Amino acid sequence: MGYRQSNAAFAYDMQPAATPERLRQNEAPRVAERPSLHVVTGEGRQANQAVSPAFVSVIKVCCVLIALFCVVGLARVSLASATAATLNSNAALTNELETGRDESSNLEVMQSVYGSPTRIRDLASGTLGMVDAENTVELDLSGSAASSATEGQPSADQQ
Repeated sequence: MGYRQSNAAFAYDMQPAATPERLRQNEAPRVAERPSLHVVTGEGRQANQAVSPAFVSVIKVCCVLIALFCVVGLARVSLASATAATLNSNAALTNELETGRDESSNLEVMQSVYGSPTRIRDLASGTLGMVDAENTVELDLSGSAASSATEGQPSADQQ
């Protein structure tokens, strides 16, 4: 049984087998007619393709809204960065003030310790071997006008 003579070949080819009468007539297979094509004349790409004014106004409004959104976002970011910079500088200044206060209190303590008359007397007598003076003289310079009039005379404190 040959392939050409089976029903499967007919199903695959989807065309009837060529008969000898048909081959003799040398007829070309008929082509189905196409529907007619109507050509509309126009200007092609040079045609006036005007856009509606409503569409143009919608596009303009969209562009304005996008620009406004960008400006508001930029302002928000700049305000946030300025706030952060101010807060950072305030924190640094607060730290410097605290450091200055700590140093000031340390200096006050050191001044009170090192400037204490008892400590100075103990150092002078213990380390340097000094002794207290027996006679002392005190000068009162608070009244400079009074002292210039009585320059040659000793004051009451000196006698």
